[in-house]
Amino acid sequence: MIYSASRRTDLPAFYPDYIVSKVSRSRKLEGIVFWTKDIRNFVRHFGLSAVLTSYPAIIQYTVTGLAGSVWEPEVPPFQVQYDALGEVASLLPPGAVRWRFDPILQTDDDLYERFEKILVMFRAAGIFPDSVVVSFPDYYRKVRERLQKNGLAFTEFSFAEKLAVLEKLHSVGGIKIQLCCEDELLAVKRDYLEKGCCVSAGQFKELYGIDVDSRRDAGQRAQCGCTRSTDIGSYDQKCGHNCVYCYAR
Repeated sequence: MIYSASRRTDLPAFYPDYIVSKVSRSRKLEGIVFWTKDIRNFVRHFGLSAVLTSYPAIIQYTVTGLAGSVWEPEVPPFQVQYDALGEVASLLPPGAVRWRFDPILQTDDDLYERFEKILVMFRAAGIFPDSVVVSFPDYYRKVRERLQKNGLAFTEFSFAEKLAVLEKLHSVGGIKIQLCCEDELLAVKRDYLEKGCCVSAGQFKELYGIDVDSRRDAGQRAQCGCTRSTDIGSYDQKCGHNCVYCYAR
């Protein structure tokens, strides 16, 4: 069994004790996929650090460069997480920290500058991503209402605009672009575009040499490529990052 911790809220940042408690009661746990925008508790919270080093682990680490802005008002800047990132990298096999640049909200020049700066900092910390997971936002009704309340515009990307963004991101970073639930874009057959798979039996096999359930997770969206996992988070566990585009809030 693989734990997903969690698509529903940022458990590592706000509920590390809960993760430790949940893991301590599990008898069939094979590995964990963590999702977070703040990596620091993996080195400063003793229990979470022990979990990280006791089980095969993959970290889906979202860094957009928008921390502290109106879009991500309570996310700590990447710069203050930098030292922790290097420490986490030293605890895991290369490739176990996966970068998410997600979602792509706009197409101004700042988008590409942010992307390049983040990639440079990853490499300086000893992490050399060969790919990055991206997606374009889904503007659910409650998300639209929240954006309007905050005086923010939402960009609806055309197919051609999405392709242009992805091509420029690849040209800036020189790494593959993994698409999360954007299958229609894969039809153009660019060699730098791949289907994203955030919970991946193949990654656990590659990184840790273990075989886990490779069946598709039927509980996710139709285009999701993730394999089966048990999400241990809850929408009732408030995420303190307060990102205005979040569908889970």
